[in-house]
Amino acid sequence: MQKVSLPSGEPRYTMPYRFGRPLTSHDRLPSLLDEAGRMRAFVPPFRFTSFFSPEDTLLCAIAAEAALSHARTAHRFDGRKIDPLRIVELTTGSGLVGLHLLRLENDSRLLGLDIDEGAVKTANGNANILGLLSRSSFLCADMWSESTKQSLAAYKPHLLICNPPYIPEPKGLPLEREAGSGHDGTAHLMETIALAAKVQPRAMALSWCSLSDPAAVIRQAAHAGYSLNSLFIVAIADGEYSGSVHSYLRTLPHAWLNEESSTRQALAPDGAARFGYLLMAGDFSLQDDIDSRTESAVARICEAFADDGLSALENPEAPIPVRTWILDRWDEVRLRASLHGEIGGQPAA
Repeated sequence: MQKVSLPSGEPRYTMPYRFGRPLTSHDRLPSLLDEAGRMRAFVPPFRFTSFFSPEDTLLCAIAAEAALSHARTAHRFDGRKIDPLRIVELTTGSGLVGLHLLRLENDSRLLGLDIDEGAVKTANGNANILGLLSRSSFLCADMWSESTKQSLAAYKPHLLICNPPYIPEPKGLPLEREAGSGHDGTAHLMETIALAAKVQPRAMALSWCSLSDPAAVIRQAAHAGYSLNSLFIVAIADGEYSGSVHSYLRTLPHAWLNEESSTRQALAPDGAARFGYLLMAGDFSLQDDIDSRTESAVARICEAFADDGLSALENPEAPIPVRTWILDRWDEVRLRASLHGEIGGQPAA
């Protein structure tokens, strides 16, 4: 604050400058905020659950869009659709990703499952707000239960989506249900892939991160018969849950993070980041011939990020298409604000 004097001699305090975007130390990666237009429909009265991570959700939505082209082939015969496209979203939360696909694919149906009764109520309300209630159903279900397996087998999905919790949990110190996923952060993903192996959807869209043994996710999907077709990556700073297990992550052989000051400054210009890591999402499809190079390519990208920081994402080498972004904390705030609609008649972001 600066002190100035009015003509009357009365002091007045003014801000020395207007708040504005801090200068970033890395400008060679696009911002994930550039992709936020696909979330314009999900503003009030659309509601989110108590735990909502817009960057995870947006990245999964991008992967789910890519997976649609593979899922569509499962319900066509001689160019004609023989039944509606059936989508299942596990750990559905607010239902945003599944509802986004319903808006893109007119002839489609959605079954959303979540263990949280509050999330199921919220998702049903959102479907009603968007006029999609007749094409969607949300149920309270534990993805490890026998009833879930039976529901999926009866539904016979063409596309399976999961944007799950993915933070590794120290033994004896479990995280909140919405964040933790076992000792290496892959518990929900491995169960999702096991379910896919049983019900055989034509395509999957999954999200995970560099902290939760990313190569193992690709390897397990391959064992189930699914090939990764394209990969989407965004670099972000540690958050409430990932930061709380920082010391534990350092002990894990396949948790890839970067603690260099240049990376931390680029991701959090306020200097508050402890480390940076990678959010990842991909679209998978059933394949007879799976390229074994994909798993090693994903591992190399993560290792290179841990060693070299953001420069490793500028031209990643892989046998599949890879798109990369950065989301610093400034743009993360803008992304969250954009989902609250207009303020004073002006867009929030």
